[in-house]
Amino acid sequence: MSDIFREVEEDLRRDELRKIWDKYGIYVVGLGLGIVLVTAAVVGWRAYSLSEAEEASLAYEAVLAEAEENPQAAADKLAALAEESPAGYAALAQLRRGAALAEEGDRQGAVSVYEQLASNGAAGGIIQELAQIKAASLLIGQASHDDIRLRLVGLTGEGKPWRNLARELLGLSAYQAGEYAEARSLFQEITRDNTATPGLRDRAHVMIALISPKIAAEALESSAAAGEQAPEEGADVPAGE
Repeated sequence: MSDIFREVEEDLRRDELRKIWDKYGIYVVGLGLGIVLVTAAVVGWRAYSLSEAEEASLAYEAVLAEAEENPQAAADKLAALAEESPAGYAALAQLRRGAALAEEGDRQGAVSVYEQLASNGAAGGIIQELAQIKAASLLIGQASHDDIRLRLVGLTGEGKPWRNLARELLGLSAYQAGEYAEARSLFQEITRDNTATPGLRDRAHVMIALISPKIAAEALESSAAAGEQAPEEGADVPAGE
C-alpha cells in the first residue's frame, strides 16, 4: 500500500505542474507581459510589474534549490516569500512550503498551510482545489473516512481538474475503512475517464483487482448468514405443549 501512496504523490506532482503551468504560466514568464498600451504610465507600470515578477522568480528558484538540502529552512523562507510575492508566486510558494513541511515530518503543519491556501480566493480555483487534494493526501490513515469524504467528494465530479486524483485518494480512504463497494466504484470511474493518466488508470485496475474478492467474500458471508436465519423449507414447526 505504501508503494501506491508513493506513486500517487509522484503522479500528483507531475499533474499539478502541468495544470499549474497551463493556468499560471504567465507568472513564470512575467506579470508585465500583456496588451501593449501606448501611454507612458502604462508602459512604466508594465516595466515595474515585470521587474517584480522577475525578482519573485529568482527568489522562488533560490528557495527551491535550498529546499533540496534543507526543507525546514526553505519552509520558513517560502512563508516569507508567499507574503511578499505577486499572487501567482505566492500561491506556488505556499504549495512548496506545505511540501517542505511534509518532507520534514510536520504533517499537521503542512495540512494547515494547504488549508489556508484552499481558503484563499486570490490563489484561484485550480490552486485552491489542489491544496485541498494535498491536505487530504496527508490525512488518509489519520482522519476518519467521513472527514476525507467531506474534503474530497466535491472534487470528484466531471469537469473538476483534479477529479481523478480526488477519486483515487477517496478510493484509498474507503478501502482502508472497509467501504469496499464505494472504493471500487471510485476506481471504476477512473478507468472510464479518458483524461486519467496511464499510471493512475493502472493503479485503479490494481485496486479493483484487490477489492473485488473482498466484495465477493462479503456477499457470500451475507448470503450464508441470511440462510442460517431463515427456517429450512419444509421443516417441522415444534408443536406447542
